[in-house]
Amino acid sequence: MSKIAKVFLILFCIVAVIFLAVFTYIVIIISQAGQTTTLDVAKLNSYNSQVKIYDYNNNELVTTSATGNKTISLEELPDYVPQAFISIEDKLFYKHNGLNVGRIFKAGLKNLVSGYAKEGASTITQQLIKNTHLSNEKTLSRKIQEAYLAIQLEKKYDKNDILETYLNVIYFGNGAYGIESAAQNYFGHSAKELTLDESAILAGVIKSPRTYSPILNPDNCLKRRNLVLKNMLEDEVINQTAYEDAVSKGLSLTPNVSANDNFNKVILEQAMNILNLSEKDISTMGFKIYTYINKEIQNEISQKMQTFDNIDNGLMIVDNKTNGVVAYLGNCDVNRQVGSTIKPILCYAPAFETGTLSPITPIKDEPINISGYSPKNANNKYLGWVSTRTALAKSLNIPAIKTLEYNDIDKSIKVAKKFGLHFDKEDRHLAIALGATKSGESLTTMTNAYSTFARNGSYSNLNFIRKIELSGNNVVYKNNNNFNQIIGTDTAFLINDILKNTITDGTAKRLSTLNIPLAAKTGTVGTDLDSTNTDAWCISYNPKYTIGVWYGNTTGNTENNLLSNQNGGTIATDSNKIAWSILKKHYNVLQDFDIPDNVSQIAIDALSLNSQKIELASPDTPEKYIIKEWFSNRFIPKNTSNNFDKITQPVLNMQVKDKLIFQWEGLEYLNYELHKITQNKDTLIETFEGKNDTFNYTLPLPEENTEFYLTVKYKNAEIDKSIKSNTEKYYITANLDNKESATRKIRKGWFF
Repeated sequence: MSKIAKVFLILFCIVAVIFLAVFTYIVIIISQAGQTTTLDVAKLNSYNSQVKIYDYNNNELVTTSATGNKTISLEELPDYVPQAFISIEDKLFYKHNGLNVGRIFKAGLKNLVSGYAKEGASTITQQLIKNTHLSNEKTLSRKIQEAYLAIQLEKKYDKNDILETYLNVIYFGNGAYGIESAAQNYFGHSAKELTLDESAILAGVIKSPRTYSPILNPDNCLKRRNLVLKNMLEDEVINQTAYEDAVSKGLSLTPNVSANDNFNKVILEQAMNILNLSEKDISTMGFKIYTYINKEIQNEISQKMQTFDNIDNGLMIVDNKTNGVVAYLGNCDVNRQVGSTIKPILCYAPAFETGTLSPITPIKDEPINISGYSPKNANNKYLGWVSTRTALAKSLNIPAIKTLEYNDIDKSIKVAKKFGLHFDKEDRHLAIALGATKSGESLTTMTNAYSTFARNGSYSNLNFIRKIELSGNNVVYKNNNNFNQIIGTDTAFLINDILKNTITDGTAKRLSTLNIPLAAKTGTVGTDLDSTNTDAWCISYNPKYTIGVWYGNTTGNTENNLLSNQNGGTIATDSNKIAWSILKKHYNVLQDFDIPDNVSQIAIDALSLNSQKIELASPDTPEKYIIKEWFSNRFIPKNTSNNFDKITQPVLNMQVKDKLIFQWEGLEYLNYELHKITQNKDTLIETFEGKNDTFNYTLPLPEENTEFYLTVKYKNAEIDKSIKSNTEKYYITANLDNKESATRKIRKGWFF
């Protein structure tokens, strides 16, 4: 026998042994599956097993499930709806007995070539079994059990019954189980009213609900939708005209999700992450979930919160001590452009953290053009030189952009990420200073970020859940607050102190009548086409609570935009105010921010600031020219002003015409006294309040020889410093040495 033949014989034996071993293993698993794994009809029919959710006082808040108990019969759906799922998921659904053997071998070959499980081969029947009977582990034994039960299911149920059950339990993302919930969730109407392109979107989503999400990844969603439509065309279940019409449509979402749906979804998602279980497991194992929600407060706010047709909204309250969510209303987890609410986090906190800025640092608010980028302030007005405090409190755009550029975009993003904000690799441009990031942020993320300021720079993930119990009151999870100091307490205090000015002098003035110590930041996202807005934000906080409010147009239709007067400082602030008013009735919310040991209030020379210099006031600086501002002890200015060390001698000018005309240059921080001396008697003529201008003063011509001079003093009477000007003399007549008897009038100058 040749060497080649021997090699082939050895390889054949090895393959045969492997095949025999695998075959034996499969036979054993199938045998075990027949004995230990049985088709449970109850699991198909009771997949909506309930989870009980309790509020902070352990009162039952809601009974829910992942699917929401929304089902629909196959007969109620347009014909193209189930066809969309069959075309993309299981073309031979009506022909196989639960398994597509040819597809299994094809997928196996591809996986063998690629070296990993790249290709799936599950039929709709197998998917239904996996979602109702089995775990999500990827093992051969689990796949064999799945196949065995799929065959059993096909023997027991009609194809249409299997397809109907499948459509009512499959997961469509965004917390929606079942096609009826998904249709309501994404399009705002029943699955009975699904259009062809909407059906293709839902059929495409189920392969990977996050990857193909209409909300999170709209581009991927449309590509997947078009693939579904192409398959339907190839399967001849739609014609060319219907195909072309459907693929030409854009993505138009009109969510119609109740507050409870959103709340239930976020609770179940956090429970899922905590326990590392699937949503299916969470909903079918009978857990009791105890939250931080105050049911009474949440219901009261829900009744009073402003709502508007076609405008989505969200409101949430966070207890800063536990970082637990006290109230959660509306759509708090949709990602939106955040506008100016990003400025304290992305621009100013990083600048304070590094000492790039202090609250009193001057920044020029002016039109700019940076490499073709020409942003504007909201009202197209510019204030010139302003302090950082004013720039942030009044939410000026240009200073925020300058701060981001000066502090470095990458360094600022690094700090903002610690607050939980998200940035794409494309978000390396100055427009992010105004909230123009690719993916945007949710109200949940932004409220949590601001609660970090309220806790003096200590960050934690938001907590919805206090504890989770299984049957028999067995506690399987209890929350232990884990906080991480992400910025200095000095930086947090400076931001908090400035944002208190947003209420007294800035964009959140409507909160001022609450008489509660608060800091706040508003944000408004406008459009380039007209004066309407797409989003309005207001987040306010004190040491006890943080309240976030958002309104926005999530439909994508411009006719549903907010009006020009519906912005962060109006509708969002008004609902924020309602929530604080209700909190104030139930709790003590009057605590103000503590002053940490690492900040100091420093006296700064105002005259130096006029020249854009930050210098300490000297002991001689008049009170009027002292500005007191907070500084981190790490970055207190070192230079002391010498503006008031001495007074420069003024020059008094006098002209003689038909009257005396006096003139001198003044300064606003000095007072001037004009004196005359006649017959050795010094008389004060008049006192002049200082100003940065030229003084002009007139007197009648004197009738006798007179001298004039100025005395200059600081306005602050506590400073005993003054200086005398030059002396101007006016003489009438004199006898001359040349014996001329006549007299002559010397109008100005020295007498010889």
